[in-house]
Amino acid sequence: MILGAIFAAACASAGGPAAARARGSRCPLEAKDSVFLAGGPVYRDCAVDRKAESIADVHPDFRPDPMERCYSAEIEFVVNQIGLPEAETARLVHTTDRRFAEAVYQTIPRLRYHPALRDGAPVRQIVDFKSAMQSVLVAVPAGSGPPTRPPMGPPPC
Repeated sequence: MILGAIFAAACASAGGPAAARARGSRCPLEAKDSVFLAGGPVYRDCAVDRKAESIADVHPDFRPDPMERCYSAEIEFVVNQIGLPEAETARLVHTTDRRFAEAVYQTIPRLRYHPALRDGAPVRQIVDFKSAMQSVLVAVPAGSGPPTRPPMGPPPC
């Protein structure tokens, strides 16, 4: 019961016009989001006027296993009002490989964002960060030239 009151306060905090409050009520925090409230009011991307937007392209330092083909990790964390990730809030949502997920965790402090805005003011937002990597093993016959690069797109994993 108390937890429900905390969620309502977090979504309704920051005041603002009735439209913003209505938007927050359609996009409530979930029970699993309670861990993010320790640092103050926080919002999901559907409850802000402008979502937190990544401004730094950071890649994990990861050496793939030559026998594995695809790696992915999805991690949620809070981006604060100045656009910095709160690394201590990071939690794993899904991964195909624990080692890859750990490498992705290590990138979080290096990420930078334009902060989310709600009613014109910067706010804390829960960000869903996804990273994927595909390894490709290319066999080159002895004496042939350098291999041509296979067409690259997003990893299929």
